[in-house]
Amino acid sequence: MILETEARIHLANIQHNFLIARQAARGKKVMAVIKGNAYGHGAVQVARSLPQADAFGVARMKEAVRLREAGITQPVCLLEGVLNGHEATAAVQYQLQLVVHSDYQLALLKGLKVEGVWIKVDTGMGRLGFPPERLQQICDELSGQQLLGVMTHLSSADESDPRPTLEQLARLEAIAGSYPLNVGNSAAILNHGLDSTHWIRPGVMLFGASPLEGLEPDPQLRPGMTLVAPIISVRDVRRGSTIGYGRTWCAEKDCRVAVVAVGYADGYPREVAGGTPVLAGGTLRSIVGRVSMDMISVLLEDGDEFAPGDPVTLWGDGLPIETIARAAGTIPYTLMSGLTGRVPRRYEVPRRYGEARRYEETLQNGEVDGEV
Repeated sequence: MILETEARIHLANIQHNFLIARQAARGKKVMAVIKGNAYGHGAVQVARSLPQADAFGVARMKEAVRLREAGITQPVCLLEGVLNGHEATAAVQYQLQLVVHSDYQLALLKGLKVEGVWIKVDTGMGRLGFPPERLQQICDELSGQQLLGVMTHLSSADESDPRPTLEQLARLEAIAGSYPLNVGNSAAILNHGLDSTHWIRPGVMLFGASPLEGLEPDPQLRPGMTLVAPIISVRDVRRGSTIGYGRTWCAEKDCRVAVVAVGYADGYPREVAGGTPVLAGGTLRSIVGRVSMDMISVLLEDGDEFAPGDPVTLWGDGLPIETIARAAGTIPYTLMSGLTGRVPRRYEVPRRYGEARRYEETLQNGEVDGEV
């Protein structure tokens, strides 16, 4: 029995997924990307569970400050850089690495010495970054800073066609010289060799979701989050009765329906169609009618014995988040990061919490299914 909708965060699984990325890196350094509150999982708790990460990447200053104030001592990189003079000063105070992608950021750093600077070059993403031909000029302008290397972002690493990614890498390699390269989102780590890069930046794969087109779950990854909600009512429904807004579902025969306390105010997508699966008592059952703000309805089958308080899994352990993302016409990123503050996170701390090196040795010995 459970009392409320909750997200169970599996820190041991996140450790496992990090080490899968690290193995794929083949000696490269790993910047674990935990922006967006670690894709909804809780940035501080995730960072504490990854003492072996070489650095953490976040998007906004508030995210970086929160990690520092929680006692995280590993390098923290502000992936969007600073927006104003106040943030530039804060970057010095909190010993943050910065990505520099624009001329206005160069001006903000004059007279300041930050922890380290990554220069972002636009090789084809078309969002942030200097043109490749300006790299040497930017390096000269930042000569008073500690230059950590050159960074770019890959636009199409999730696609089966490798050519766009190879073209971006070639553009970067052609101008980078001896500077270390920081390339490699989750899709690139799983889909490409990335032999020339010195750093990788895993994000969504840390939390068990595949970033690749087709949204097929990756069997080597484990879910970082299981979203569960309680049944609050089990109702008899007569043939011909309708359920939910718009009366989009009509019972073809007498049946029973469970009402579950989860909806789009929790972050469960309203866009899912009828028939989208949930996991109840270890068995797949289907949503009927529209998703409401606070409730969904689930069609039961003959012999099902459910009662108020019984848990229903919406995604996670036993029900891949990719399945729900496909049903909603979206991607796992939006489901994870869109989980609202109304849903408490419950952290399942492994017994070897903080002893990640021992777990890493277990993984390297091939015993990936052992207890953690």
